[in-house]
Amino acid sequence: MSAKEFLANVESGIVSVNCHEDVLRIAFIYLDEGLWTDNGVFDVVDKLHANGWSFAAAIYRYSSQLDGDFPTFSDFPAFYSAHHALLHSCAWRSYYSTHFLAQRTTACFYRPPDLQDLPDSSSPLGMPHHGTVSAHVLKLPRWAYSVERTRRRQPFLPCETLTALALRTLEATMTRLHTACPSAPPYSESHARFWLDYFTPDPSPSRLANKPSREDWWPNSFGILVAQGKYDIHWSEAEYSAQASGGEVAEGDGELKQVIWCGLPDGGIGVQAWWRGWEEEVGSEEEVEFLAAVAVEEIAGLGLEGMDMDELDLSIRSHILIAVMQAAVKDGQERECFLGELERRMVQKGRISKERAGRWAKEALGVMEPYVRIWQGVWPGAEERGEMMRRILVENAQLFARWRVSHLSKQFSFELGPRE
Repeated sequence: MSAKEFLANVESGIVSVNCHEDVLRIAFIYLDEGLWTDNGVFDVVDKLHANGWSFAAAIYRYSSQLDGDFPTFSDFPAFYSAHHALLHSCAWRSYYSTHFLAQRTTACFYRPPDLQDLPDSSSPLGMPHHGTVSAHVLKLPRWAYSVERTRRRQPFLPCETLTALALRTLEATMTRLHTACPSAPPYSESHARFWLDYFTPDPSPSRLANKPSREDWWPNSFGILVAQGKYDIHWSEAEYSAQASGGEVAEGDGELKQVIWCGLPDGGIGVQAWWRGWEEEVGSEEEVEFLAAVAVEEIAGLGLEGMDMDELDLSIRSHILIAVMQAAVKDGQERECFLGELERRMVQKGRISKERAGRWAKEALGVMEPYVRIWQGVWPGAEERGEMMRRILVENAQLFARWRVSHLSKQFSFELGPRE
């Protein structure tokens, strides 16, 4: 039976789908075309879900990532056997903790694994390092990259405050994961600071005072930049390991040959990385916890005697969100008037168009309202508000809009324009 005939019989119900291997065989056929067009692996998963087939996306590996022929339908048994470690029904347990998969955000958006990296995704596309110092070598670089981009966007909090928040939240998330999954690495402040220094070699006030460029407001693209060779993750990680042990990186180590950024245009490498799922729709737990802590710090001290709209800087996302939170405890006409004024001021600040402002505020209100019902219409103190804001953001990280979401997503995008 040909691939076309098999797929037609499956989709018409003539052939039933009863096991994990059946779903993989169908995904294998979809990948032949779907991985190279539109939304890549997201299209494949969407097709599977449309037919009611649950599927945990597995990344595949073959001899060449960019060249060569894609295996044919008749090659599936050999392909499945050769890559069984990546394709068997429990492979996800090596990549995702059950705690992480159970989170609200993980259920709605594609996120990077929290236990180890996707195969080959820590090296430039087409140049995989098969020897690595860590199964999750991207964890700290991805986090440090997000911290640096937040520094560039965020001129209101001192660099020292952001660093303290970053280290505190990283320690909490890594310790929690290590306790639940002892195979996950424990927290190391020296390791974390190494990667912070890598992405922010000059944290001087004059450098950080520079106005963010338009590119700084683009979605995070760490996975794509790694695929392009922008960051030599393996060489830098080996450099840290050598420093920690008092040694040096061996210049002749073939596995650690330094890479060079391909530059722009990149010949389609960024698109290829996106199609493969190397770029997440929502970031890691440590990134989200850090961003939530920053947001809480930004609103600390606001509304001590009741929230006044004039007290807010509605060019700042966290200030917009605390205003939406206050709207959520109001009723009827008072709520509508408050939201109308919020929308007007958001547009006035230039971060959103008049056409999108109303829906943005109402979608954010829909996220927050179930959480604040416990207040029964009474605006609480600053500490309680801050803790509720942190919880909402951690459980609904799409409110940050820091990552690119697939066009197939049914979720609303909370994107805002650059702060001028």
